[in-house]
Amino acid sequence: MPPPAASDTAAAEHLFNRFTSAFATFDAHQVAALFATPGVALREDGTTIALTDHEDVVRYYQAALNRYRSDGCRSCRWMQLEVTAMGTQAMLATVTWELLRDDQTIAASWRQSYCLRKTGHELQIFASARHPP
Repeated sequence: MPPPAASDTAAAEHLFNRFTSAFATFDAHQVAALFATPGVALREDGTTIALTDHEDVVRYYQAALNRYRSDGCRSCRWMQLEVTAMGTQAMLATVTWELLRDDQTIAASWRQSYCLRKTGHELQIFASARHPP
């Protein structure tokens, strides 16, 4: 399998940088702007969450953001990006997330994969799967 195009990797990096900026606001509307609908989220326990419209994405992520904030998280960062092309209009991107406290210590860490669709010069998330530990 050929390596991903440099432009695909750069586009994925840009998306995850936008995600970390949106996350830091703790405003799910900003996070939801990165998603295509309908979509789906696969949770660590194997359950799926249907994200049929924008408001579903907002509700899902606001609940997560509220939980993270109450657990002391104040920001996040991504690392270890792996990108696999899926034809010309989509890609799979996998990253490790770290949730950070005010003092930049790690509150939580996990690996997650995202199915991304190309929309002009931007990417949108249409599916995600959190990896089990």
